[in-house]
Amino acid sequence: MSKVVVITGASSGIGRATARRFAAPGVSLALVARDRAGLEAAAAEVRRAGAEALILPADVADAEAVEAVAVSAEEALGPLDIWINVAMTTVFAFFEDVEPDEFRRATEVTYLGSVWGMRAALRHMGPRDRGTIVQVGSAMAYRGIPLQAPYCGAKHGLQGV
Repeated sequence: MSKVVVITGASSGIGRATARRFAAPGVSLALVARDRAGLEAAAAEVRRAGAEALILPADVADAEAVEAVAVSAEEALGPLDIWINVAMTTVFAFFEDVEPDEFRRATEVTYLGSVWGMRAALRHMGPRDRGTIVQVGSAMAYRGIPLQAPYCGAKHGLQGV
């Protein structure tokens, strides 16, 4: 059975590792991130493993861009089976040194990016009454650590969604 999988944050880190883990014949991967070069490298890796790869550069902090990803993925690959929200960003600094725009960006990507992904996935999976949405969490959602306030707060927020 073929599977259509959307992975946000697929250009590096856990997102790219997740793409490699799903890569297999019969799997179509929609790879989402802002870094086109990273997406192209990830696509080459999954294609070598026999998967189909669609590169969809997008900023997950933009709800309309995330919906466009869902539409493009379904148009190119077919109905969505799995949507995995991995995209994140943070600022390594003491709390009082994190500027408001830095805190906002980390929250918009890490928290709202997952919310927008979940909403887009539900809009497409809901009418078929099938599909899986994965929210990638973090141990830092349960216990804040120094120098990671924006990330810890955003991941903690995901626990309530």
